[in-house]
Amino acid sequence: MRKEFILKIDDRGRITIPKEVRELLKSKRLKLKIEDGKIILEPVVLDVNKYYGIFKKDIGNEDIDEILNKALAEVLLNDK
Repeated sequence: MRKEFILKIDDRGRITIPKEVRELLKSKRLKLKIEDGKIILEPVVLDVNKYYGIFKKDIGNEDIDEILNKALAEVLLNDK
């Protein structure tokens, strides 16, 4: 399937991804690549097993999404 969308960039540099595209991606994180003058957006899918054992202590009341986001950011920065 191939579809094209025209997107606007607002004054703050943001674009809105159409709902149809967001539903297809099934991810709230995207990897942006620039290849041969083209922008490529790819969904970032977490492999839960990759992060098994990453937490050394009881999480408590802290938001699990926040913890996972921090861990993912650290892993992505170290993969460069």
